Amino acid sequence: MTDRGEEMKDDLEMEAAIVRALEEHPRVEVPVDFAARVRASLPARPRVRARRSVGGMAAAAAAGGLVVALYWLAPHARASFASVAFDVEMVMVVELAGVAAWLGMRRSDG
Repeated sequence: MTDRGEEMKDDLEMEAAIVRALEEHPRVEVPVDFAARVRASLPARPRVRARRSVGGMAAAAAAGGLVVALYWLAPHARASFASVAFDVEMVMVVELAGVAAWLGMRRSDG
């Protein structure tokens, strides 16, 4: 009879130990240098060049052409609205401002 009683006692102790083990929360410890080791093991990222749009390159070329035309036209223009050279110069200044504003806007491709 004692053998059976001790066997039940051992079973109860075993069951209690299993329940305690299952109810215990695991301890998670992350080493201090974990992030550095992971970053070191990653392959290097390739540098991605920004895509250039054809419109942006054409606008930059147009801005350059307008600046050259303004320098060429400046000695011939008199500050008078009766002067055609002055009128053309003012139109080019407005166009240059528009192109510069268009180039300065941040665009998103997607």
